[in-house]
Amino acid sequence: MKKSYLLLALLAVMHSSFAQTKTSGVVSLNTGTNTMSIKIDLDQTNSLATITIVGPSTRWFSIGLNANSMSSNTDCITYSTILLDQSLPGGYNAATTDVTNNLTLVSNTVVGSSRSIVVTRPFNTGDSKDYIFNYNSNSLGIIWAYGQSNSTNTNVQHSNKGTKTVSFTSLGTDDFKSIDDIIVYPNPSSGIFTISKNRVIQISKIKIFDTNAKMLKEIDVEGFDTDNTIDVSELSKGIYFMEISNNEDKVVKKIIVE
Repeated sequence: MKKSYLLLALLAVMHSSFAQTKTSGVVSLNTGTNTMSIKIDLDQTNSLATITIVGPSTRWFSIGLNANSMSSNTDCITYSTILLDQSLPGGYNAATTDVTNNLTLVSNTVVGSSRSIVVTRPFNTGDSKDYIFNYNSNSLGIIWAYGQSNSTNTNVQHSNKGTKTVSFTSLGTDDFKSIDDIIVYPNPSSGIFTISKNRVIQISKIKIFDTNAKMLKEIDVEGFDTDNTIDVSELSKGIYFMEISNNEDKVVKKIIVE
């Protein structure tokens, strides 16, 4: 009987952990050349948003959150030659860079003419210029734009722009089929983390980054079973990001070593 209660308790904990994660999936923003896409993952447990943006590699590109026009105080995530935490002053004026950068660049990858950045940010940064993510909301309006040919100067007018509404789906136990749904626990830990997945999910590489997006460790994990242990106990106490990837996709998990 005790074993049955324990199993039920463990299943309840697993279901709870899944219910605290939402994703928009990959949302295409435009078609043709210089395509852009966005993927937003919301982790309620850690109050952390992970945003993956794909844009042209030789132009600036930007995403505005909770907006359908260039309205005043729209929170923007921009990449020119560096990652910029910005907001719109209103009208058709270029975005201005916030005094405080509340974005963390986890990865920045260029393949051909496309650049893919993975950015994390707390739901609520405490900055009045930053949008506060509402986990209970099932959709979010965004605006997007990218610069003219070979222009990384954000003060130069955009070449293309548009609006989009992204919809979020809560991940339940039946959704434990993609790399986004991998669980890393215990978190925080002393440096020993378990990566839990089912047999359908394939992973090939794990990278550990600090909060400045510097890669500290890379681990080849071909043939990982359903539960495997990663040892990063050599790291100092603090916040890090674990990028878990396969040949098709990647996911970033915030981890805490204490």
